[in-house]
Amino acid sequence: MEMNERPRKATRLTVSLEEQDYQTLCQIALSRDASVSWVIRQAIRQFIESSSEPRGPSSMSRPPRKGGEA
Repeated sequence: MEMNERPRKATRLTVSLEEQDYQTLCQIALSRDASVSWVIRQAIRQFIESSSEPRGPSSMSRPPRKGGEA
């Protein structure tokens, strides 16, 4: 699927952000005449694409989980 195609089915997700990150996302969205949701979806797609490249085991570590959060 290309970046500008809409998914046929979407899953709703709730995410908590630090205030500064949220304000930055709002500024990015405003500058692109887009919604914050659209900006976040684009960022997630770019992250997924860059993460699917082959990498060594040391770069695959993930941050520690807090209180059972995913």
